[in-house]
Amino acid sequence: MKKILKKIFLFPLFASIISCTSGFEEINRNPNEMALGDISPSGLLQELVYSGTEVLLYRTWLLNGELIQYTVSGTGNNSYHRYVITNAVMTSVWSNLYKWAADAEHMRQLAIQKEDRACEAIAITMKCLFLQNVTDCFGDVPCSEAFKGATENLTKPSFDSQEEIYARLIEDLEYANGLYASAADLADGSRDLMYGGNIAKWRKFNNSLYLRVLMRMSNRASVFDVPDKICEVFTKPSEWPVFSSNDDNATLYYDQVNPFVNYFGSTLETAFTTTGRRPAEQLINMMVAPGDPRLSIWFRQASSADGWKGAESGKEAQESDNSGVSLLNKRNLGDYDSPYSNMKYDEVLFIFAEAIKRGWVPGGDELAEKYYDDAVRASVRFWADTNLSGVVVPESTIDRFLEKIPYDGSLKQILDQKYVALFWVGFEAWCEYRRTGYPELVIGSGTQNDHILPTRLAYPQDVAKTNSESYREAAERLSTYYKGADDMKTPIWWSKQALSSGIR
Repeated sequence: MKKILKKIFLFPLFASIISCTSGFEEINRNPNEMALGDISPSGLLQELVYSGTEVLLYRTWLLNGELIQYTVSGTGNNSYHRYVITNAVMTSVWSNLYKWAADAEHMRQLAIQKEDRACEAIAITMKCLFLQNVTDCFGDVPCSEAFKGATENLTKPSFDSQEEIYARLIEDLEYANGLYASAADLADGSRDLMYGGNIAKWRKFNNSLYLRVLMRMSNRASVFDVPDKICEVFTKPSEWPVFSSNDDNATLYYDQVNPFVNYFGSTLETAFTTTGRRPAEQLINMMVAPGDPRLSIWFRQASSADGWKGAESGKEAQESDNSGVSLLNKRNLGDYDSPYSNMKYDEVLFIFAEAIKRGWVPGGDELAEKYYDDAVRASVRFWADTNLSGVVVPESTIDRFLEKIPYDGSLKQILDQKYVALFWVGFEAWCEYRRTGYPELVIGSGTQNDHILPTRLAYPQDVAKTNSESYREAAERLSTYYKGADDMKTPIWWSKQALSSGIR
């Protein structure tokens, strides 16, 4: 997708939307702000896509990489890679994701009022993106009552079970697919920072997200007929179009000049990498041995004498050797015009490869291998084509790389390479680890949380205070159904840990 330059950013509004930072209390109404109906739904799209994506971009760097051993932070002991995660961090994840889910719902309601099918569909897709991230981080969360503060004065919503939330996500994404099928392109594509108003591409994003939602429930496959639904998407591409090349990726191609810039553009190099985040040895080691072409696109060596060296995850600062550790390549990950993707073509291919291997889609190992190879190639090609630091990756280099990581007929091979490809994509790698147990990580001796990689985030303390009755019900469910507490050790419904613990 070609870079789209945007110069107009709408003021934040949404006096009529639930504020999650105040425990779903209604935001004080500003009499000068616009009410529902005073603005076109497409007028909300620009800020929804830009700032909503920024929420995931920032937490890709801040938290996901630390949890899943992509990166190791700083030099202190209060580090996320050691599972020292404060209430402030959990509150930030909760409130920011809910804010943009609420804004997407506001856009949807406005689109319904204006009979704008395209904007209604886009709003559903974006709301599902944010809401799935909320439930994947916390488990059972408000959903059915979450956005009714302004319309029904419901400011203390109940918590839905994750099973109920996933049922809603499936229903909404299926409905949006139908809306897209009969919707026209946006009249003003300049407000669409991701696809320039192209509804066909939005439909592919919606249905690719639908595949992600379905595969997330692989451990609960019988509940929603997951195998049949994935097979239908695979066998009926005209009814369920998904990403078919990197041109379809849900990527923001930022500009070099404000206001449409990458969040980290103005961040100092040292704050982004040296004192901020460095690549972890888990990821570095997986990439060095086979000569992964993405290595020098994502990272750079501290010096030629040091070579490629990853930082030790989960170690106390005084036990770690950080001399010569490699650095993040800020030019490709955190410069003003460094792109960021909500989802990419390679993820769709990995999902199909896994579905074929599981026998949900016909074709056997021969077809699974093809999708595996295509997935790896698509990931390398995306980063090679978008890199900004002069790294050239010819197809012959990708061919040699694939020869060193051949498909061996196992789910592990598919999922290990999916883990690498999901670098710099929201919370996806953390979710995939909880779903599958891959890659096989060594948990550091200096980790907190009883040396258990966090299975969820605890509910923010403000939510427990301001929505106490609903919180108590959710906490009771954590105890009676999930056999745990409101902490980072209790499994969530779709996880491998929940299934192995006998949680049905």
